[in-house]
Amino acid sequence: MTDDTNYILWKNLTPSSTRYCRPIKFLYKKETKYNTCKEVEAIENEINALVPIEIVINNISVPVHCKLVMTMVDGKVINNLTDTSSQRCFICNCGPKNMNDLKNIQEFKINEDNLKYGLSTLHAWINFLKCILNISYKLNIHESTSRMSKEEKGKVLQQTKNIQQTFWNDMGIKVDKIVQGQGTSNTGNVARRFFKNAEMSSKITGVDLNLIKKLGDILIAISSGYEINFESFDEYCKETAELYIELYNWYRMPPSMHKILLHGSIVIKHALVPIGLLSEEAQEACNKNYKNFRENHTRKTSRLSTNTDLMHALLISSDPVISSKRKILKTPFTELPSSVKQLIITENDEETEDSDVCSDSE
Repeated sequence: MTDDTNYILWKNLTPSSTRYCRPIKFLYKKETKYNTCKEVEAIENEINALVPIEIVINNISVPVHCKLVMTMVDGKVINNLTDTSSQRCFICNCGPKNMNDLKNIQEFKINEDNLKYGLSTLHAWINFLKCILNISYKLNIHESTSRMSKEEKGKVLQQTKNIQQTFWNDMGIKVDKIVQGQGTSNTGNVARRFFKNAEMSSKITGVDLNLIKKLGDILIAISSGYEINFESFDEYCKETAELYIELYNWYRMPPSMHKILLHGSIVIKHALVPIGLLSEEAQEACNKNYKNFRENHTRKTSRLSTNTDLMHALLISSDPVISSKRKILKTPFTELPSSVKQLIITENDEETEDSDVCSDSE
């Protein structure tokens, strides 16, 4: 992109894809806070050492500057880098006791240095789904797990089983099920189906339909890849937060939801490109390639041979030249809901604004 005219010279047609997701380093270490911070510091030093690339076109030298942002990380890494507990918001450091206190939220100062880590749009789907499910499990108790009696915990467990079974019978999806070696069945695809079928999800869980629709609209907007209208998005998020507190004030709002509903607009405003393009989905999708290559395309004679073949396979699959030759599969176009269109700026909106400017100047 050029600075003077904002003309896009090249645009990645498959953002958040593994096509250009290159492995940087392979370490056989435990993912501790010290190791994470040490590796991030090394990467940031390499980024700071980058120099502009000189490209000569028709005897004209064109300098190309690179700006890298560290958004392809998950919540655990961000908490380690910002020295924040997983129970706190890494942007304003709001604690669990104040998550539902919207009146005093202005007392917490926003750390602008932490806005660069983005919104983790893929995990936002999963975290929002988990929040709605936890509310539905305790809907008849209105208490957190730590305050429940043994009898109440039994009722919650039975309610959990009933909801899980109903989702499987009526929608064909597994929610909150343990998957051996993969965590839980709560994936991005499961969350998208949950919010897409808001009426059915509300009927099964008993959670307010309007709240589920609003949360779904917010998730679709930040994942769409379009420019987002800051003012409209901020107002819509605050309305959603107020509705959440009005209906379910007894259940603490999770930090991931707090971050998007109360700080999402300012994070989007500081983003280099539309926030939907800064997803960590490519990193998560690489886990499938990692398991496939390790199982089917590596020697099992020794750990060294296995990891060497694995790195070679990852480097080949993400080679820029090879990736550029691949045929891009056409994905079916999905019409955005009208409620989401009010939160984003589409190309048609930009063309309308340009025509209005032209007519005013005339």
